[in-house]
Amino acid sequence: MIKGRRIRAIAGACALAVALPLSAWGAAEDAIGNWRDADSGGIVSVYSCGGGICVKVVKPGKGREKDDANPNPQLKGRSMAGVVLMNGATKAGADKWKGKLYNSEDGETYTGYVTSVSKDEVKLEGCVAGGLICKSRTWKRVQ
Repeated sequence: MIKGRRIRAIAGACALAVALPLSAWGAAEDAIGNWRDADSGGIVSVYSCGGGICVKVVKPGKGREKDDANPNPQLKGRSMAGVVLMNGATKAGADKWKGKLYNSEDGETYTGYVTSVSKDEVKLEGCVAGGLICKSRTWKRVQ
């Protein structure tokens, strides 16, 4: 009887060891794709890059067509289409990635997070003060 329980426990642990990495990969797959901001109508692409994920502007939102707040004179005023907002974000949880996030509204770069809320929703979040103060936007998958 004890031997049977031990075998079931080992089998359960093995199944869990296989399932956890697969569920983490599934969450990454959930975040990959094109996403629309309900407020501005802008579209970003979340894609795999360098062992992590990146976020790039596909279509700038209304009133956000130009990078007017960029402190770099060579980049100020450029079109936001194609601008990478987050590059090489790394895993910070089963459904969360952490990296540096560029905010074109103020030209600053923040600690950023991409969180896969569901297959049809991701949250982009920028934080300061070690994560004490954060601002986020929820994006819906483009069908």
